[in-house]
Amino acid sequence: MVVVAVAMGRVLPETDKGQDEHDHDDQTDQIDDAIHVNSPQLRTETPALRASSTGAMQIVAAFAQGLSPERPSPALVSTPMLHRSPAVSCDREDLAALADRAGIALSDVPGMAAGTPDAAALELRRAWLARAHRPADATLKSPCEGEVSRLPDGQSIHFGYERDLSANLLESRTPLCYPVPPGWQSLRVLCRSGQAALSCLLHLVARESSTLPLTLHHAGRYFETATLLDLWPRQVFAPCDGSPATVDVLVGEPVHCDGRFGLSVPAHLPRARQALLLDATMVGLQVDIAPWLDRFDGSFAAVFRSGLKLDQAGLELANVGIVQLFVRDRGKSDLAAMGAALQRIRGLTGSGLTLDELAALSAPWFLDRPYLDHYTGRVFANNAALARAIGTRSTLFDDRCHPSLLSPGAVAPFCAIRLRDGDAAAQRRLLDRVETEIARRGLALANGGSFGFRGNRYELIEPEPQAGQPFLRVAMGYRGGSDRDRIVDLFRELAALPALP
Repeated sequence: MVVVAVAMGRVLPETDKGQDEHDHDDQTDQIDDAIHVNSPQLRTETPALRASSTGAMQIVAAFAQGLSPERPSPALVSTPMLHRSPAVSCDREDLAALADRAGIALSDVPGMAAGTPDAAALELRRAWLARAHRPADATLKSPCEGEVSRLPDGQSIHFGYERDLSANLLESRTPLCYPVPPGWQSLRVLCRSGQAALSCLLHLVARESSTLPLTLHHAGRYFETATLLDLWPRQVFAPCDGSPATVDVLVGEPVHCDGRFGLSVPAHLPRARQALLLDATMVGLQVDIAPWLDRFDGSFAAVFRSGLKLDQAGLELANVGIVQLFVRDRGKSDLAAMGAALQRIRGLTGSGLTLDELAALSAPWFLDRPYLDHYTGRVFANNAALARAIGTRSTLFDDRCHPSLLSPGAVAPFCAIRLRDGDAAAQRRLLDRVETEIARRGLALANGGSFGFRGNRYELIEPEPQAGQPFLRVAMGYRGGSDRDRIVDLFRELAALPALP
């Protein structure tokens, strides 16, 4: 199997399009209206939301007129955190609302008014980071006793050695990312990246165990997770092959992808006796943790993810790993002690946030659960729309390009496009034609890695031969409208071809 990309140089005539395409046109027209269906927190507009939305609209109006509206003091208040009304769907208006929350003057972000959407996002990022860098620029890594640094939101922080810097100002933001089921307690710990978070969690699991080795099962496909697990001596973590009924440690990915998407169903996985570590990087908040905890016999679990991907409004302010610990009410583990132990491991391994990163992440929309639900809801809906255009019955494309094609409601921030037949050479030839077609059509689809941005990206993934087949990752972003629709149309046309020309 080979992966294929986005387009060919041929457009199907109208007579070839069929009823499915016209049905899809009707569905696509409704995406922007229905894009918040996965965000129940955003369905009811409160006075605070209306005020935030009104402020954003005033800023947008001022942009259009070249004015600088009256605005409050640039000092921020981290809690309570306001978020924008879901009715404001325009990307530029959303950026204006974020600037308003951050107290950034319009004169600091001129590109938000006249530039391209990507330029507008970069202008906001530049303006925020210029402010966020100031505390670290003025503070040594080992400051003198009594020195105090002030974050952009006005809160003060002091430390003796940056490696031991507390992230409590961010960790204490409420509400927590995932609701806490009855019978459990929970807290948040931040690390320097998603991989740093997993590494620290594995150290904690090994530390808490009285006997080694611990049997471990990885229910997922993320290559960096597999590589990290392989670094551990088998005398500490012993991978379990096959389908054991129980293991000591279960590392799970609710949605996983190695060029084809798959779903991890807790009921079909081994029960975990000591620790459950759940990677939610690809699904954000859209994971029901209760079935996972039901399959867990121990007293300590954690849901972790990279916070760079979906948690920063597509602006990539700083790398961060987000951990939410869960401890049973009457288990042998104490929540505060477990949190302190994880934070100590974080400091000893150099896995904590620097002052510069902490300040960058003090942006008021970071760890704001309602805004995260809004932002990721649009990203997930746009990628599901692309997946529907490809479908499961294409003779050209593989039928598992997105988890929503496997289970309604399953989410992912990109599609993995594969040819049913072909080889790597055919893939590369197709890619050349694809890029020509993107340029010819003027599609808003940039060549770049990762996912969760405001715009759309594609990237050819070419793993080592033993690790799998090449595939094209197409990551639809936050923006909707005609740019999204033209990309969706292109994939629908290509998926309808009986074979490659």
